[in-house]
Amino acid sequence: MNVHSVSAELATVARKTRGLVPPKLVGASTTVVGDKMYLFGGRLVVERRMLSDLYVFDLQAFTWAKVEPSPECPVPGPRYFHSSDTWNNHLVVFGGMGYKGTDEAQETLCVLNDVCFYSLAESRWLPTEEIPSSPPSPHSLIPRARYAHLSSVSSDMLFIIGGQDLANGWLDDIHVYDLPSRSWVHRSDYPRHCGTYRSVALSSTLCVRNPESEPTPPPAPRFRSDNTPSALPVTSPDTFVQLPYSTPPTPAFPSEIFLYSNYNFTDVKRELEVFTPQPPSSFTIANRSSSMTGLALPPGLRFPTGALLGTSLIIAGTYLAHSYQAFSIWSLDLPTMTWSRIEPGTALATGSWCRAVLWRESNKLLVFGNREGNLVEDYNHRLLSWDHVAYIDLEAFAIYQPPSPGFGFGHEAQTMGLAALEDGAFADFEVVCDDGRRVACSRKLLEDRWPWFCIQRQRYTAAASSAVGVSGASPVAPLPMPAGSIDPVLPRPDPRLTPRALHLAEPYPITVAFLQYLYAQALLTPLQHAPAVLSALLLLSSTYDLVHLRDLVKHAMHRALSAGTSGVSGVYDVATLCDCQSLRLRYIFSSLTLGPHT
Repeated sequence: MNVHSVSAELATVARKTRGLVPPKLVGASTTVVGDKMYLFGGRLVVERRMLSDLYVFDLQAFTWAKVEPSPECPVPGPRYFHSSDTWNNHLVVFGGMGYKGTDEAQETLCVLNDVCFYSLAESRWLPTEEIPSSPPSPHSLIPRARYAHLSSVSSDMLFIIGGQDLANGWLDDIHVYDLPSRSWVHRSDYPRHCGTYRSVALSSTLCVRNPESEPTPPPAPRFRSDNTPSALPVTSPDTFVQLPYSTPPTPAFPSEIFLYSNYNFTDVKRELEVFTPQPPSSFTIANRSSSMTGLALPPGLRFPTGALLGTSLIIAGTYLAHSYQAFSIWSLDLPTMTWSRIEPGTALATGSWCRAVLWRESNKLLVFGNREGNLVEDYNHRLLSWDHVAYIDLEAFAIYQPPSPGFGFGHEAQTMGLAALEDGAFADFEVVCDDGRRVACSRKLLEDRWPWFCIQRQRYTAAASSAVGVSGASPVAPLPMPAGSIDPVLPRPDPRLTPRALHLAEPYPITVAFLQYLYAQALLTPLQHAPAVLSALLLLSSTYDLVHLRDLVKHAMHRALSAGTSGVSGVYDVATLCDCQSLRLRYIFSSLTLGPHT
């Protein structure tokens, strides 16, 4: 078993889905929003009848349910090989092949160019705007009706790319729909054929920015004069460690659309183009095809699907050769433009697997199919099954969404927070280390950014007031009280807390690194990135349920594992203690790939 397989066996889990499972379908759309996946439309295999049903799959409970339409709201007509995207808590459905509106027998086929919105907040379809009865001209802003096209949403714009008409002729153009105004705003020719059989267009609701490639901001102002000593040693800005982070797109940093195509499957041609939106209606296209490299490259994949996660482009689809057939998954690392295969293990080695979707919040790729099905037969019928689902832990392969800055802090706010701690600004409290050393800090800041501490302070104040039992007692500085005098009904405060100090019982470097995080909401200093300190911070994040700190530490540990940094041998043990399964698997994978860590 190779190194990829060892990790894959642990990183992939297949389950049988429950609830009202949709029937086998052709050309249905799937759209993930949060922890739900919405399936719309499609054509029944045996009856060859198109549907307009909407199903929802709970990604956490593995359960299907059918969404019953509201009787007051018209449902879009039946269709298949349409597109579905998500925008502003809506599903946005465009085009596809359906039936002519006057054909009650549902026998006369047509292609569509309508845009339909489903409000997830209101659980209803919104009224659809009327489409001109006469077909639009080839150069009209309104797209000609089509099916099997590509679509993607970025910068509040829906991009419709390529597709085919009713006679299966290629439509080589790009149309842009402004979602807030619900109007078509752009059309341009496209020099290549694009369709769902050979291509996929992908974008993300989050961008990853690397501070090291951006202009260096000016140093943060200090809170003490030059001749006044700081409470803690001052960290030089030259030594700051700045990790890539996730952030919502902005006009200056929009979410790019990646269009991947593969064709001529006997001698595969691969193309990658990057669309950069330029609101309100324009965009640029850069061809990155020649930049792609790797020890192995993806084979020809039929009906590819995919996603963007962090700095990785994930592509999945059906691979058919004379001697081998499989559902194949690949990842392109965008900073290095290097391809690598994601090995799902034996979970997908048998059966018919057909549709991959991304669950971004958990860094998992879900693959739907039927463990008892036949991949070749189902592909020949373009059949999609929903009876089983495999969860692939992408973080085990170092593919994940980097955490966003805490409280939305930019670099300037982070460095100012660090300066406030080092200069002892607003300090009215102390954290006591295990050797008795004390670190001055702000009690108010700890209450605002450390939920456990805030709760303990509230308990302490309530217990002190109860112990004193005198209405005239001052609540400003509650007095220490005998344990027996506390009201037994009230939760007992942590015994390490006193009016002016918290005895954290951690070594001094760990305490300082922890307070640096609380002040800066970041891991900025070399101290915080020392392997032993990272391990201690991960334990603290688990002990006090600090999710953002946990994600930051895992992010830093992943990068240390990728770089082969010395001193990371303790990652496996601390990941096990903190129940960080993905990080533990990543350690195993990197040890097998790079050799034992020191």
